[in-house]
Amino acid sequence: MYQTNYHTNSLSDNTPYTTSPEEGGYVSFPKKVEGHVIRERSKSFDDFFTQPRIFWNSLTRIEKQHTIEALSYQLGSVNSESVRQQNVDMLVNVDKEMSYIVADNIGVNRPSGSQVLVSTIYPSLSQANTPKYAYSQKVGVLIGNGFNGKEVANVLNMLKEYGVFIVIVSETLGTVTGKDGTQFKMEETFLTTSPYLLDSIYIVGGNTKNQNKFTYDVNEYLTVAYKHYKPIGVASSGHFFIKKSKKTIWPKLFLLVTIRTLERNLSLRLPSSDSRKENSLNTFLKKR
Repeated sequence: MYQTNYHTNSLSDNTPYTTSPEEGGYVSFPKKVEGHVIRERSKSFDDFFTQPRIFWNSLTRIEKQHTIEALSYQLGSVNSESVRQQNVDMLVNVDKEMSYIVADNIGVNRPSGSQVLVSTIYPSLSQANTPKYAYSQKVGVLIGNGFNGKEVANVLNMLKEYGVFIVIVSETLGTVTGKDGTQFKMEETFLTTSPYLLDSIYIVGGNTKNQNKFTYDVNEYLTVAYKHYKPIGVASSGHFFIKKSKKTIWPKLFLLVTIRTLERNLSLRLPSSDSRKENSLNTFLKKR
């Protein structure tokens, strides 16, 4: 069933649509008003930096580093040195140390002044404190022909039981067929999706018409997933890709845990900043 968010469409029988007043829809009530209209802001609007300071206080060390890199990227793309300086002069009101780092990164003077005196922290503002479970996460299944049908089907069924969204990815749309005749319909290709849009990948591997291109694309997804600390699963037919990449992109011990371990720890906990690379290597294997 297709979903659309505009009225004139051919996919959802022109739904949604505006409900008429006769059907109970919204009606503006004509009401007489009196008074003086003035153009004035509340004094609370003059406080520009309390909320940004609270947000900054609430971030983890890694999140603060990401924010600094984002600011340095965006402001570093500005040609005008004056504009870059003006932005850094505002950032000092949020955090002095952060503004100094950004200033050094984008080639302007460190600003004078200091951050607002606010120490409030809201843990809910940090992504590190969001619920950690597999439900609603998206796993990209990188697959070709000739896979172990029973093995892969068991893994995908188990993930679906936990509410995980499965995206079957290969070189082309159509179907792939396992050694036992098991078939899966392709939902995306390596061109139509991206490893950045997936929360995890499950490397099944297999055979395709253009094997070299398939191998290149799988390795590309594997590299991106590893660099972004995403869980990586490997089927029995996908070990080739791990062995091929192990010497170049896996500087630490590659940990393999069974599906039973995954079932016990499917919360997919966000690793701490000091051990996130080691923890990110936890993967799921071929059998339950």
